[in-house]
Amino acid sequence: MIRGQWQLKKLVINYCKTESSRGVYDLMKNGKLVDFAKKNPQLQIVTRRNQRRLPYLMAQYEGNVKQDLSLKNLTDDEIIEGMTMMRNRSGRHTYELKHWGQPITNTPSVQGVWTPVREPSDVSIRVKLKE
Repeated sequence: MIRGQWQLKKLVINYCKTESSRGVYDLMKNGKLVDFAKKNPQLQIVTRRNQRRLPYLMAQYEGNVKQDLSLKNLTDDEIIEGMTMMRNRSGRHTYELKHWGQPITNTPSVQGVWTPVREPSDVSIRVKLKE
């Protein structure tokens, strides 16, 4: 939810008649799908039966952003968990942050490379006392 508005607009559950869709059939048979729909009235939930296709969940977010989640061999509780995860997402693509290591520069420092630990022999301080 961004600024109090749900980003997920539509959930489409695609399933087939094979054994890999057993969790989807259990979800519809035991009424958990109806309970999920009643708890989330802001969602449009659609079920489609496709021949010879593996089961998957398609989430359509604000701005026509679509994301898919495979439901192959999942139980009904795992499917509800996936639907809840899709509902709570913003729909934006996530990117992995990578450690970039050494900084790249065209103008190296005149002072040299900075290190957090300095040896005491490297630093020489001279104090001149006034007489």
